[in-house]
Amino acid sequence: MSDAAIEQVTLYLIRHGETKVNRRNCVQGKRIDPPLNERGRRQAECVGRQFQDIKVDWIVTSAAQRAIETGSAVSTHHPGVPLDSFPALNELEFGDLEGRHVTTGYNDLVVKWDTDHCADLTAPGAGSESPTACAQRAMPCIQDIVEIAAAKGWRHVCIVAHSRLIQIVLAAMLDGSLQTMGKYKQKKAAINTIKVSAVGDAAGQWGVSAVALKVNSVEHMPNGVLSRVSSAGAMANRSQKDELVCFEVDSRGVLVLRYLSASPH
Repeated sequence: MSDAAIEQVTLYLIRHGETKVNRRNCVQGKRIDPPLNERGRRQAECVGRQFQDIKVDWIVTSAAQRAIETGSAVSTHHPGVPLDSFPALNELEFGDLEGRHVTTGYNDLVVKWDTDHCADLTAPGAGSESPTACAQRAMPCIQDIVEIAAAKGWRHVCIVAHSRLIQIVLAAMLDGSLQTMGKYKQKKAAINTIKVSAVGDAAGQWGVSAVALKVNSVEHMPNGVLSRVSSAGAMANRSQKDELVCFEVDSRGVLVLRYLSASPH
């Protein structure tokens, strides 16, 4: 369009640092919301230092404390920059799988999503989401963030969120489809650098196109700070003891670790 204004915005999509739930290879989502553990705080510090000499105009996080803590580490090096939280960027709701070990159903669900491409498949349990449903709440929020940044002349935006949500956002933005989620796996405290072109017309309508400059980068972290646990490793070394671990939120709203009873044979 002849009246179109093209604004370039760089999005840094950042996964939060490690938590004690991550450390146990258990599932986190919207409901299970632990703070960072010691390793996670060190990872967040590495993320913050990565941006100390990089222009940052806006820091955005989900409403989860692990994301806010990680975003605050960036804010330490940019104290005058706005720091805002958006619940629409919270992790996908994993329903009955939240708090449970990844080998008790989560990894099977991921295969259906990433290999069988069943993006409409909802996680088990009440209130759970599918990747498609998660995209329907997250992508309008990303669009709003880009539009606001473009309108304000903010060219560099950090967005701190979660593994599956970032996979969904990258697949949707870069490929226009959730069929490619599986290729955007995220290490803890990984940084993704995305160049976005926000195109607006005289009527105030916007569209967005995106190009990835870096995906799942952990080059900002020394080897000793990287997380040592993974879903793939858990599947390769399955343990009944690990599978009986369960994180739950008690009646006081406190996250507690419980051990389930073994199933009778």
